[in-house]
Amino acid sequence: MKLNGLHLKIIALILMFTEHFGRYLGEILPNHFPLYLEYAGRIVAPIFFFLAVESYFKTSNRRRYIVRLYLWAIIMQVGNFIISRIVQATFQPENFFPVGQNIFLSIAVGVSIIAAFEWGRSQIGFKKWGGVALAGLLVFASLLTAASYNGLAMLIVFYFFYDKKTALYFAYAGLCVLFLLWGLTNLEYFWVFEFQWMMIAALPFIILYNGERGRYSLKYLFYAFYPLHIWILYFIRYAIGLNKF
Repeated sequence: MKLNGLHLKIIALILMFTEHFGRYLGEILPNHFPLYLEYAGRIVAPIFFFLAVESYFKTSNRRRYIVRLYLWAIIMQVGNFIISRIVQATFQPENFFPVGQNIFLSIAVGVSIIAAFEWGRSQIGFKKWGGVALAGLLVFASLLTAASYNGLAMLIVFYFFYDKKTALYFAYAGLCVLFLLWGLTNLEYFWVFEFQWMMIAALPFIILYNGERGRYSLKYLFYAFYPLHIWILYFIRYAIGLNKF
């Protein structure tokens, strides 16, 4: 069995929704079940970053692709601010936290790192080092986004081992081992917070990827679904009185 890009997006979309359902409405679920949903959600970000690198190299217009990512990042950020203010004014919760997710920005900055580095590699002299310097600045900026060092680490693996399948699989597995070793340094919270190593579960899906986009792109459906489902779950949480995070 092989999976194309559309299959991977659908899998990521389903797991993303279940993870966020557990995060925002987990208190209505059986005890510990929301944590299991977060475990399954470790598959999502690797698939998104993997497909982002694939899209960069396969898109017909890289500049338009990057602009589209930043556009949706801006839409998400503005929407986060608006829905947060609406919830705060409407329900006036005792414990209020604004919406903070914006994977679009993490991916946009990550793809920009690749673009800057690739441009620098194609230049000579001052321009070459200028491209490398810009990529370095974007690396620092990526650490300030939602995905932070997790997203940056995945991006580095998927970029430098692009088109080297076997090496990519081992490099990705190695990255997961590093996260596991990091988690083992904090055993008290190993199963509660330090479970990023569970992203190893995304590896079988990456291995099964056949390099094809799929019959349908549906890219705008996926772009729109991410912010909309978060805003809806966030609003429902406060509407039914689940004010504690």
